[in-house]
Amino acid sequence: MNATTRLTRITQLEGIAVRAQDGSRLGHAFEIRSNGAAETQPTWRERSIDALLCGRLGLLERLGWREPDALVVPWEAVIARDERGLIVRGTRDDYTRT
Repeated sequence: MNATTRLTRITQLEGIAVRAQDGSRLGHAFEIRSNGAAETQPTWRERSIDALLCGRLGLLERLGWREPDALVVPWEAVIARDERGLIVRGTRDDYTRT
């Protein structure tokens, strides 16, 4: 992501729209992946993002009854953020499904 764009909270990415350079929609980021143990208490240190899981969550996925059909987008693929969401390199076909 552009070095001039800093996020103050990782939660700013929850639900953000994600699209490829060619304009194709990848869905919304519904999970943010990061190495390390889960943190249940707020911390004030930096934490790197490894990948976003993007797609569309239906009712069954939201309730946990079915696994989401998600695209895995490495954080290194994010090239910009604008008023419409995140822009990633390439096309939708460049990303694998979970």
